Amino acid sequence: MKINRIEVFVVKIPPSQAPAAGNRRYLTQDYYINVGRRSCIYSNNVETVFVKATTDEGIVGWGELLAPTNPEVAATILKDHLGPLALGADPFHSQVLWDQMLDTLRERGYTGGYLVDAMTGLDVAFWDLKGKALGMPVYKLLGGSYRDKLRCYCSSVPGRTTEERLESVDRILEEGFDAIKIHTFGKGKTEDLGLLTAIRKRYDASRLDLMLDGHGKFLHSEAFSLGRALGELDMLFFEAPLVFEDIQGHRKLAEAIDTAVAVGEPLRTIYTFRDWISAGALEVAQPDLGRNGISEMMRIAHYAEAHHLMFAPHLSVHQLVGTAATVHVSAAVSNFLIFEYQPNGLRAAAAYSEASFKLEKGYIQVPDDPGLGVFIDEAALRPFVTQYADIKQ
Repeated sequence: MKINRIEVFVVKIPPSQAPAAGNRRYLTQDYYINVGRRSCIYSNNVETVFVKATTDEGIVGWGELLAPTNPEVAATILKDHLGPLALGADPFHSQVLWDQMLDTLRERGYTGGYLVDAMTGLDVAFWDLKGKALGMPVYKLLGGSYRDKLRCYCSSVPGRTTEERLESVDRILEEGFDAIKIHTFGKGKTEDLGLLTAIRKRYDASRLDLMLDGHGKFLHSEAFSLGRALGELDMLFFEAPLVFEDIQGHRKLAEAIDTAVAVGEPLRTIYTFRDWISAGALEVAQPDLGRNGISEMMRIAHYAEAHHLMFAPHLSVHQLVGTAATVHVSAAVSNFLIFEYQPNGLRAAAAYSEASFKLEKGYIQVPDDPGLGVFIDEAALRPFVTQYADIKQ
């Protein structure tokens, strides 16, 4: 079986309603930063890149990479570099293909960023292909399932004020979740601690697990004092508290506080995770499948396991393909902790895709359909495709 065609779809789903102005500074019509400390770029749209790989036997596999902004960059890499490299290859050699793709980048110094993101799209498609060819779910190809359902935390707690967010927490618990992650207000520790304290007063740790994502925005003094307070609130983990390059700062923080330090969203490949894990700078590994692929994510999970660390995959604005792939990996690793459920990307993709995994009362049921268990309706997808490439032998 050989790959004889690769198609690349840049997808942009416009917002259902006009976005609020807030403290946004627009760089272009669609892209903006939130003015404040260590601003990150965002898009008004839900953006992604899908990869469709077809074999000479007519079997199709779908992949998705994480591309919340500027998806055209990764799509160009796929069209001009990685896609042609994969043509004629056997998708069952997915680990070999991953290493070959990375080899073509190493000498140039490109071992992260958009280049590895682009590799991810192909890698996920290869695994989907293998599962469909054998009539087996991907988790079985990864060694089997340690669990048939995944405990989830809700990572979308809307609201601009403490009271609005408390109302969102009430609603989320009514939906069946018993864990949530709060994203920092970005204004220092005081508002974040006030919100978390208010939530904990309403729901004790036996009823609700709490996490805080710092998005790399806290200063050292803030992170240490806030981190000690989080221990008193019995938090599950403190995610990305310091600037993302600060390995030694995260190591010192992990040693100083009771709450586990979680890191992984910006990290790519086992080599980057090796540096953080060997330094003792993270206690919960959070690789993002949209930036690591299935093949590399399994290696990262196993490396974390060898260091007695838990695995809690990061999910951003993934749509069904990326989410489904993360479900299969989470089922297949022994050190899984909890699954990040992001409803926004899934809602956006509902117009053209279906997945066999289901969310029921805060748990995702692991599917048994062949491959990833995702169906893409290409006719319904087309209106959202802003760029397309067809790579053939």
